Amino acid sequence: MTNPTTQETLEAHPTALKSNASVSSIFEALLKSPADLIETIFQKKNQRALGTKLALLTIVGFSVFGATMGSFSWGTQLWSTPLKSVLGIALSAVICLPSLYIFAALSGTSLKFDQLALGLAGTLALISALLLGFTPVLWVFSQSTESAPFFGFLVILGWLISLGFGAGFLRKMILQSGTSNKGPLRIWVGIFLFVTLQMSTSLRPFIGTSETIFTKEKRFFLEHWCIETFSRNPS
Repeated sequence: MTNPTTQETLEAHPTALKSNASVSSIFEALLKSPADLIETIFQKKNQRALGTKLALLTIVGFSVFGATMGSFSWGTQLWSTPLKSVLGIALSAVICLPSLYIFAALSGTSLKFDQLALGLAGTLALISALLLGFTPVLWVFSQSTESAPFFGFLVILGWLISLGFGAGFLRKMILQSGTSNKGPLRIWVGIFLFVTLQMSTSLRPFIGTSETIFTKEKRFFLEHWCIETFSRNPS
């Protein structure tokens, strides 16, 4: 009987994508055959073009997701929330990339820094694809409820689910590189989650309105959630 871990490591003879693979082909590979995209990263084929296309998918996905959040309040939120969504995930990626390299090295992988950077780009692109899938549901609630805490809960739930699946791309990449030690990567995913949640608070408001585009008051994200949940006039 085949070990499940071995099955994941030797996933169906992955084939690298073509050098001129389109954005739609890369998007489909993310969802249907991530091992092929990982193999492309391993072979270091057209890294700049691949990174650009993954970044484009991420920007589009987070912009649409941000616009859906902004439609809860309309006004300036309709353009500022997409902008802050893209800015927030970009800053989180830059902040967490060095620690990703360190924790990946601790797992025993031989992946280089540039390969892990592309792996993170693939993770963000996959997350953005999943968030796009949630946008119709979120839009319905953005137009049918006035409860900012409830709508915020749906947004956070969608983010947690998307991050869980997105992290699976990095997990497959680590396994495909020849190591089965996933412990360090799980720690990094927790770090990345905390950074993104804090970023959502630092760049607030994403949901609701404010006199300024960015709120200057500093808050820990758990403190912010408690205040917004029990306040009658959320900011």
